[in-house]
Amino acid sequence: MIATLVRFPPNRMSLCSQKKNKKKNINENKTWKQRRLESQERRNGLSFPKPKSTPLLIHHRPHPKTKLEALEQVVKDLEASVEKGIKIDPEIYASLLETCYRFQAILHGIRVHRLIPTSLLHKNVGISSKLLRLYASCGYLDDAHDLFDQMAKRDTSAFPWNSLISGYAQVGHYDEAIALYFQMVEEGVEADLFTFPRVLKVCAGIGSVQVGEEVHRHAIRAGFAADGFILNALVDMYSKCGDIVKARKVFDKMPHRDPVSWNSMLTAYVHHGLEVQAMNIFRQMLLEGCEPDSVSISTVLTGVSSLGLGVQIHGWVISQGHEWNLSIANSLIMMYSNHGRLEKARWVFNLMPERDVVSWNSIISAHCKRREALAFFEQMEGAGVQPDKITFVSILSACAYLGLLKDGERLFALMCGKYKIKPIMEHYGCMVNLYGRAGLIKKAYSIIVDGIGTEAAGVLDLEVYYVLICNFCSKKKKKKK
Repeated sequence: MIATLVRFPPNRMSLCSQKKNKKKNINENKTWKQRRLESQERRNGLSFPKPKSTPLLIHHRPHPKTKLEALEQVVKDLEASVEKGIKIDPEIYASLLETCYRFQAILHGIRVHRLIPTSLLHKNVGISSKLLRLYASCGYLDDAHDLFDQMAKRDTSAFPWNSLISGYAQVGHYDEAIALYFQMVEEGVEADLFTFPRVLKVCAGIGSVQVGEEVHRHAIRAGFAADGFILNALVDMYSKCGDIVKARKVFDKMPHRDPVSWNSMLTAYVHHGLEVQAMNIFRQMLLEGCEPDSVSISTVLTGVSSLGLGVQIHGWVISQGHEWNLSIANSLIMMYSNHGRLEKARWVFNLMPERDVVSWNSIISAHCKRREALAFFEQMEGAGVQPDKITFVSILSACAYLGLLKDGERLFALMCGKYKIKPIMEHYGCMVNLYGRAGLIKKAYSIIVDGIGTEAAGVLDLEVYYVLICNFCSKKKKKKK
């Protein structure tokens, strides 16, 4: 466990093991256990100096069950060492912070942070940068920015800037992320290969093609104009900002296109409803010998408006042996259900060797106007698959459409109780629809006041539901007449 986190210098045995004069013909006929025993006997006959004790071995408990348990043991050993006044090598702090980031173990990272001397944190840019990255990636942006502001030499590397920009982009704070990038430019920090894909993603989030073009010019001046990662990010940025022509220009100028490049352009056309262009890109992809992956095929299936074309793609999928791919099968279910071919959707679903929550959501959504939706939900529970928010939107929608009041109330209670899912606007909308269709206007109103109102819903959403209730009230009056 410890050997993976701390590096030791080579000893005499490790050097001796590199000698080439071995009798291979004898060793080949011996088992691994025999060779190990003989090696141990030879080792016992030699005299080696004992290795120096490492602070992290003080409370070593062997054979942790999981990697997180191993990390917990190491952090506890580190805490005990610091408490005893043992000086810790800075490399150990850096290694542990790297491990915490890899496992997204923020609580362990906070404990390590408390042990790092303040003076070391201020002067060691490597340690402070790794700690900043951990905080930013786990959503602790205030702590990350505080650490960033305290860094004495943050202009020597783009690493801390990249980490903080990624952190803001990850939670959708695009304005803060782009402001940080331009601050980076003003302070003369040289952007690296990892900066531009992150910033271009931010530009896509903002939806500003002007800002994206400026960042594009920066990438060209920095000498990264031909980098594949940046070119893929540019295609994605331009398409999401609505400039499909520039996205295609960047795509056409690519010296080498990988599956990500093709998928970016394919997704761009599908997103803009350009089915013909999407299919042309898919055909060009095949002609140029690039094997479509599950993302490519799922994207095409999502974008086809013609059932005949979808059936052709399904046939090609079978010929290539991709029909058992989980994401492709899920896309086929959605494609057939969108065209009203529920029997084909069920056929694909029943042949699936494994099903995830998306599979069940797709088949339930396909039957949201039929009683079969409830049967599929029961099968889902029986299969031990945990339903999510989308599952309950579909099943509650089915109950509302079919007028299944008791089932709808039972499932809403099941969602909040057993599955601990916090209702969202769509769930409340289904319940308002359910009560409204049943003529229970007071219950529909109470859902808005007690549920949606306390969830601090937007004024527009509240108005929509109030209008919905008014419509139900007017229909009820007409029936009485």
